[in-house]
Amino acid sequence: MKKATFLRKMFWLMLIPFLAFACDDKMDEHYEVPDWVPASAWEVLQSGENGNYSIFLEGVELAGYRPMLEGQSLLTVMAPDDTAFKTYLESKGYASIKDMPADELKKLIGFHLMYYSYNTDNLINFRPKGSTETDEEKEINAGLYYKHRTYSANEPTTETDPVTGENILVYHQERFLPVFSHLYFNSKKINAKENYEYFFPQSTWNGDAGFNVANASVKEYGIKANNGYIHVVDQVLEPLETIYTELRNKEEYSTFIKLFDTYGGYEEDATLTNLYKESYGVDAIYLYKHTNLNNTNIACEWISTSYTDFEKNSKEAYTVFAPTNEAFSSFFNDFWKKGGYASLEEVDKTAINEVLQQYIYSKDLVFPEEIKSGLLVSASGSAIDNIDFSSVKEPMMCVNGAVYGMDEMKLPAFLQSVLSPVYRNMDMRTFMYAIDGSGLKNNYTLAGTNYILLVPTKEQFEANNIYTVYVTRTLEQESEDGRITMSASALSEIANMHTANIVTGESNQLPTEGVRVIPTQCSWNFWFIKDGKITTNALYNLQLNPQNTNTDIFSTFTKVSDEKNGTVYQFGYNGLFEEASQDITRDIAICANKEYEYHHFSQLLKKAGLATNEMLLPAYQLDENDNIIGPARYIAFIPTNEAIEKSLAENRIPGCVDASFGSDGELLGSFDEKQLKEYLKSYFLTLSTNNLSTYPYIGSSMKSGKYITQQTSTESGNAPALIYTDNGSSLSVQLEGGNVCHVIPKYNYFPFAYEDGCFHLIDDTL
Repeated sequence: MKKATFLRKMFWLMLIPFLAFACDDKMDEHYEVPDWVPASAWEVLQSGENGNYSIFLEGVELAGYRPMLEGQSLLTVMAPDDTAFKTYLESKGYASIKDMPADELKKLIGFHLMYYSYNTDNLINFRPKGSTETDEEKEINAGLYYKHRTYSANEPTTETDPVTGENILVYHQERFLPVFSHLYFNSKKINAKENYEYFFPQSTWNGDAGFNVANASVKEYGIKANNGYIHVVDQVLEPLETIYTELRNKEEYSTFIKLFDTYGGYEEDATLTNLYKESYGVDAIYLYKHTNLNNTNIACEWISTSYTDFEKNSKEAYTVFAPTNEAFSSFFNDFWKKGGYASLEEVDKTAINEVLQQYIYSKDLVFPEEIKSGLLVSASGSAIDNIDFSSVKEPMMCVNGAVYGMDEMKLPAFLQSVLSPVYRNMDMRTFMYAIDGSGLKNNYTLAGTNYILLVPTKEQFEANNIYTVYVTRTLEQESEDGRITMSASALSEIANMHTANIVTGESNQLPTEGVRVIPTQCSWNFWFIKDGKITTNALYNLQLNPQNTNTDIFSTFTKVSDEKNGTVYQFGYNGLFEEASQDITRDIAICANKEYEYHHFSQLLKKAGLATNEMLLPAYQLDENDNIIGPARYIAFIPTNEAIEKSLAENRIPGCVDASFGSDGELLGSFDEKQLKEYLKSYFLTLSTNNLSTYPYIGSSMKSGKYITQQTSTESGNAPALIYTDNGSSLSVQLEGGNVCHVIPKYNYFPFAYEDGCFHLIDDTL
């Protein structure tokens, strides 16, 4: 008696969400009561006119659902006849339906009863928005809204929250029933019979003009009752479980589930609490979720736990490729063990998380033909291209998606990229946290990419006052207010400064001899390689400061591995490579120390009115009256102090008469500001004016040719172009008709590069 009372209580409790949210999802507006007929669904099935359903109806009554079929609810019934039910009971070892445990019977019968009234057309192309759509709109995702809410649910369970140690009430939402119509497979452009029967080998695809329901074919469609429709199925519908339940009940997937559960936890559901707390006598009602895996909640019956998210719950699903324990063991030995981990339990959770997500498709139910297409993208965002279908076993259709068991784990695309050692090696975890937190990790697996990756150590991060927090798997940086968690943008800068995307045709190996300039992923920042050592332009620029004492700006590098899309190195610099400062224009403008190699040029700019105490005007777009009209990234070719002194002595600099530098570095003489200004502007190019996307260096994409300077006119007419020459071993410039000026070799033809511009030093004046 107590059990029956509880079942009746559960029946009315399950009606509450239906009543509370019917107006929100507007389903009652779109799926009307059938044309009037005198009989209820119970009476139609009991009449015998459409077959014998005595066993099913007995189960309906035992489970407490008879009032619904008699007219208290608008519903759709998937009805197995007596022949189908006898076969089912015999297969389960029951002499009669009365022998089934009450909770199992309620789950079973409830799985045949769907919320709302759906005729045949409704189920062939179910539209969550109802009948308000146009014919064209109905063709979009036709048939793909395949799941329908039923009255089948597991009873709430009392479980212990490992975080608080308290016993809590955990709710289990109603099952959704999959209805696969011919339009479903048409929209996916896959073969219906082949793909459906792969999951349901004991059933026969019979839905070319209609649909199959879970594991059953339909014998008769759309029998009308005054409270809904009845569709006769040839098999009893077996209640589907969640992906989590299916895998947890199989010992051979215990490793996968154990790892998944490290991201699991109980969350209070406000809606459920408000609806049911008084009925159950509790303060809160919970759901168990795996919230740290891109919300891949394989333990929840619903993709979205919101009652109003009808469209999402009708269409979306998870597809999980679950490796067996043996497959995981082999993967550990072949991958993480080689990275220094002693056991799977020791592997960093960020690495585990990434690998788990590589085996999840989080948007849709995936059939075999779609797997073979190679077009799937994992929950993490990278390609799923590592599924060997010959190793797939035990396909399981679930209430929230599907599972493919796997005897073998092949390296996913993500772990064949240059990030492979980062997620494999125990001693690279600090950089792994930086990559993971940056949001850039999937860029490293894009098709056609070719990278060189420099991986800093934990000690190199600490040299920059950045510390590893293993508990939270984050990085913290020292600040005036103490240590703060680094933002995604700050981590992106680190990732980009240590990554180079190599263009097609160029080597992804760092040279062990000679020189090479490699642009990093951080715009306008470069690696400079010389004789088997590496530095950055930010470090290289330090040489400009006469007070600089850091002479060891180059460091050694060591190759870690060759990967599918590039190479991975570590390097010996005591710190991280950082972006160059953006204030070269100000540095040149305020230069007063004659020991700077651009000092004399700076003084000429000041005499010409092209430099103030705060800015260098050629770094800005100027109009014909020299008014600033906007910033411009520039390229300058600056004569050395010696070259300028020689030219002044020979009166070769227009606008300067009897000019020279005193012992204190002061520029003396007579000056024509206008003439000098126009002349000095010929030393500057802007990238925007010349449609350039890079700075000049040997082998850069700035090719030999003529370029427009900032100069607008000369006494003889139009300003001459600047002729730039890269002959593969040196660089030179000249104005049309003028003398050739060579970039001095002292600095290996590396540009002094900053975010706002760059310059080379040349051996003569233009």
